[in-house]
Amino acid sequence: MTRQSRQKGIFYETQRPAYYISSSSAFFCSSLFLLSSEPHLEYPVIYQSPGPLAGGKIYISDDPDFLVPSHHLSETLVILTGKSRYLEEDDYPNLCILQETVSAVSVLSFLQEIFRKYEEWNQDLFDLILNQPSVQKLIDLSTSVIPNPMTVIGLDFTVIATGNQPDSQLKDGIFGSTEETQNVVNSLKQDSNYEEAQYRTGYFYYPGNHTAPPALCVNIRRSGKTGYRLLIRPGELPLDDTFGFVAEHLASLISYVLSTKSVAEHDTLYPLHRIFHNLLTNSKADYVEVSHQLTENGWLSSHSYQCILIKTGILDWKNLTLKSICSYVENFIPAACAVEHRGNVVVYINLDLCDFTLDEISQKLAGFIRDSLLIAGYSRVMLGHFNFQRQYVQASISIQTGSRKNPTSWIHHFNDVALPYILEQITGKLPAYMICHEKLLHLKYQDESTGTQLYETLRVYLQNHQSATKTAAALYIHRSTLLYRIEKIEAALKSDLTDPDELLYLMLSFYLMDQEEKSKK
Repeated sequence: MTRQSRQKGIFYETQRPAYYISSSSAFFCSSLFLLSSEPHLEYPVIYQSPGPLAGGKIYISDDPDFLVPSHHLSETLVILTGKSRYLEEDDYPNLCILQETVSAVSVLSFLQEIFRKYEEWNQDLFDLILNQPSVQKLIDLSTSVIPNPMTVIGLDFTVIATGNQPDSQLKDGIFGSTEETQNVVNSLKQDSNYEEAQYRTGYFYYPGNHTAPPALCVNIRRSGKTGYRLLIRPGELPLDDTFGFVAEHLASLISYVLSTKSVAEHDTLYPLHRIFHNLLTNSKADYVEVSHQLTENGWLSSHSYQCILIKTGILDWKNLTLKSICSYVENFIPAACAVEHRGNVVVYINLDLCDFTLDEISQKLAGFIRDSLLIAGYSRVMLGHFNFQRQYVQASISIQTGSRKNPTSWIHHFNDVALPYILEQITGKLPAYMICHEKLLHLKYQDESTGTQLYETLRVYLQNHQSATKTAAALYIHRSTLLYRIEKIEAALKSDLTDPDELLYLMLSFYLMDQEEKSKK
């Protein structure tokens, strides 16, 4: 608070202020000075002149002839009621002269009530601690001294407790479950201020961004690392430093409660999560038992399923956003189960229970995948319970192969990458030129040395399903010229180009040679 400002109420400000005294008083402070960084002020008392001033006390005087003793301590607050004949606030630290003429007894009574309020709150908190309360009960008890919206949230965006929330956007206990809140999560994981905040100690201000509001925050640590955060947002009272110590005190008690009891995991609330997590992590999972469990949860063997692998990035790992991604997908796509696996998100969709078609699902997720800086791989649709692991492999191949073939795309489908994947497996141990049709290679080398065009003519001929008319038109040559070339090609290959296996080998050879040429560029 600056000297020029006018704040209703009486409070003292420090480099790290301890208490907010009032927001509804009839008194006005004209000036404030800094106390020490860790003040411990006792209950206020009426100053008896000419006695000494003790450190750590609040003194109130209505004596217009009051003089500050020479040994005045920096940890002492002096409040004068009425106009002093001899003192100016600028001359002394921690001297407050009220603008109105009020009795010292009135100010004393007012301040004592403030102290009583906070001491009562503190005692109630410790009484509650003895009964092993939930974090929510601590927050509920604290709404009497902190009227602003409060949230205790995990860094994975799991909501632990809320207070004074005007409405709930926290569906399923995960911030990021809705489109609106997911936009906030996306903005936070790209915000350098938010990333840096997890390393802060004591209370601090997060300035907010274009989607996330500002907040006064205190990090809560578990096992030496920041795992949770207490946030106090703008509301009935301004977010000035006078909230700081109150927030720190509350956060320390929350930390104690969290250290003595486990926080319920989102996955334990949803049986399908446990089933699919077991399938993905246990290569020897009993599929008969899995099928039985899925059937009990309404996912039948007669239903059709699709797997989507959502590949996350470094921003998601740093900001622990996987849980919010899972929750968002489940709320966005009916009949979907999303689980974390190997730092990514795996989604299984029961298409028989889903209200959307495959195209609609892809369209609905496309914007989310793009805006969240993610990459998605889609498996084929398969019937029944015995292909879930294979569908996961398909989705993985979709991302791996698709990203190599089209690195600018953020969505890849297995059907689009199946052929490139097959050919990549073929060339895994031998290069293309050692696998391709040997006589086709000779034809290519002949063209390069003699200037003929037999290699390209054969490619176009096969692409047009051996139609002489279409091939001649595509090459802009006369039909008779084409037929002459075909004779030369058949002689070189020692083949009449009627054997289906021979034709398949030639087409694959062309594809492999093309891929090898691209890799050289």
